[in-house]
Amino acid sequence: MLARSLVGVFLSIPASAAIMGVFLSLTASERGIIVPSLLMFFPLWVALASASYLQPTARRAAAVLLGISGGGFGLLAVIKFLGASAV
Repeated sequence: MLARSLVGVFLSIPASAAIMGVFLSLTASERGIIVPSLLMFFPLWVALASASYLQPTARRAAAVLLGISGGGFGLLAVIKFLGASAV
């Protein structure tokens, strides 16, 4: 249980940052949406940390959160490379 808690708390932070980064890079052309969407970081972090308890093992929870982080940051790099970013 302690392992799943540590995985959920520490690995959900980069996953939340990746999700918010992709969202903001695609929709930040409207300046009125930036601050409210950044305020959604904390609820997203709590939701991902809580969702880690739905996985049967800590190893699987870590794999899911690392997959979300890697996929999100990879997608963010592709968006920036292609110049499709709104910022």
